[in-house]
Amino acid sequence: MFIGRKPQKVTSFGASPKVKAFWRFIRSWVCHNHKLYYTYVIACGALTYNLVWYSAIGYYRWRNRERSLEWAIEQERRWDEIKPKEEEYDDEDYGEEDAGEVAEAAEAAAEDGDEEEDDE
Repeated sequence: MFIGRKPQKVTSFGASPKVKAFWRFIRSWVCHNHKLYYTYVIACGALTYNLVWYSAIGYYRWRNRERSLEWAIEQERRWDEIKPKEEEYDDEDYGEEDAGEVAEAAEAAAEDGDEEEDDE
C-alpha cells in the first residue's frame, strides 16, 4: 500500500512547459504586483461582461433586426428604388368642369361664412 503523495492528475495541456511557465509567472510576479493583479481582475471582468453582452444582446438584436428603425429605413430606401412609377394626373383629366361654376360655388361659400359672422 502506498501512503505517500499521489501524482497529480494533469491533462496534456496543463503539462505543457508553456502553460507551466505561464502559471509560474502569475504566481511569482502578478500576484506580488497588486496594480497588475487588479488590472488583470478588472480586465477579466470587462471581458466577461462584453462576452455575455455581445452573445446575449447581440443574438437578440440579430434575431429581431426586422423590428429596428435602421432595417425599416433600409427597406423604404429599397422600395423607393424599385417601386413602379405613378401616373400624374392633371386637372383636365378629371372631367370637364366649368370655371364659372367653381367660382360661383366659392363665392357662395364665402357669403355663407360672412352671414354666420354677422349673426353672432
